[in-house]
Amino acid sequence: MKMKKNFLGAVELTEKMLDDVIFMCESRVKSTYFTRKSKKLDFKSTILFSFSFVKKSIQLELDAFFKILNPTTDSISKQGYSQARRKVSPSAFKRLADEVVKWFYEDNSFKTFHGYRLCAIDGSILELPNTENLQDHFGYTENQMGPRRARAKASALLDLENDIILTSTIKPYPSGERDAAKEMINDLQYLGFKNDLILFDRGYPSRDFIAYLEEHRLKYVMRAPQGGMKEIREAVNEDQIIEILFKGKAYPARILRFLLSSGEEEILITNVLENSLDTEDFKELYFRRWGIEEKFDLLKNRLQIENFTGTSKLVIEQDFYASIYLSNMISLVKNEANEAIQVNDAEKNLKHKYQVNTNILIGKLKESMILLLLEENATLRSSLFKRLVKEIIKNKTPIRLGRKYPRNRNLKSNRFSPSRKRCL
Repeated sequence: MKMKKNFLGAVELTEKMLDDVIFMCESRVKSTYFTRKSKKLDFKSTILFSFSFVKKSIQLELDAFFKILNPTTDSISKQGYSQARRKVSPSAFKRLADEVVKWFYEDNSFKTFHGYRLCAIDGSILELPNTENLQDHFGYTENQMGPRRARAKASALLDLENDIILTSTIKPYPSGERDAAKEMINDLQYLGFKNDLILFDRGYPSRDFIAYLEEHRLKYVMRAPQGGMKEIREAVNEDQIIEILFKGKAYPARILRFLLSSGEEEILITNVLENSLDTEDFKELYFRRWGIEEKFDLLKNRLQIENFTGTSKLVIEQDFYASIYLSNMISLVKNEANEAIQVNDAEKNLKHKYQVNTNILIGKLKESMILLLLEENATLRSSLFKRLVKEIIKNKTPIRLGRKYPRNRNLKSNRFSPSRKRCL
């Protein structure tokens, strides 16, 4: 199905929000901020700089940004930028990401799995700059072998079919993953439920969490541990209906058991009771959950989400939600470029199917993102984007299915592996 929502639409929406005085007033830390017009870094420019994939020296990035923003004006110092960004609430970045998500799903033209919006929730640990104030706010790890290390816990809810992060959160390191999931589901309720089917890993099944999902009328599939709830342990058939009891209420659930290629038994629990999905469909769902692992890989290793640009709580949250926004913009470009590749290759007798090289895409988008957001002429913006997609397609890569490589646990992987060159 051809996507109706596209990258340029998201760019236009972002531009309108950044030019909206009400959005600016709601997004500043104090009501007195941004009341005087700055010659260099106003509210809009401060946020735009965060969307320029800032990963190198702040001063180098600022110099490059101002060459695009206003070539006739000298760059601002990193101290000046630091003062400007302290005036912007992290909620501005989350709101921009949220509004793009709401816009993307408003006309129901997105891809689905058997009619469901197929989603996955998971979390990951983030390394933070190891300062005392971040240790105090987010928490830390420590052991006998070394000092305390500041850490945070990131969680995301990903639409697997469309590769869009619906919502996300960054919380203190000791936070529970179910609490983070509940917070994101509450956000999802605001953004709009769309016949969602959510996949969870083994750490999520519990009576109270299942009851919470049922109360929100959400469909779920969870990997269940071998030694989990009594009702699951006693369900020995390959496909069996049971009841989960919680606070005097009984919630019907379906237990599925099947063997993986490794010979290990996998157990799934779901409230999709109808036969529209059979065991083979659930096996596919088990493997599809891997998409959220790949998304965290992109965030950490390609977008370098842990390469924070400051050491305050405000900066950590700004950088986090800016990365989530950029991740979704990357997905929009990727979806369009992949559709173009499929159309171009449809009549060719090729050995492999091809897809976008994500590293190339991110590198090219870094060069073009700010130009696209600043360009007010729709025709020129479209021309810039077409040129960007053409360059991305030129660097397509084959899809090789079923490849497996054994892990070598005895050797440390090279930090600068030849197969994982950085794109930023």
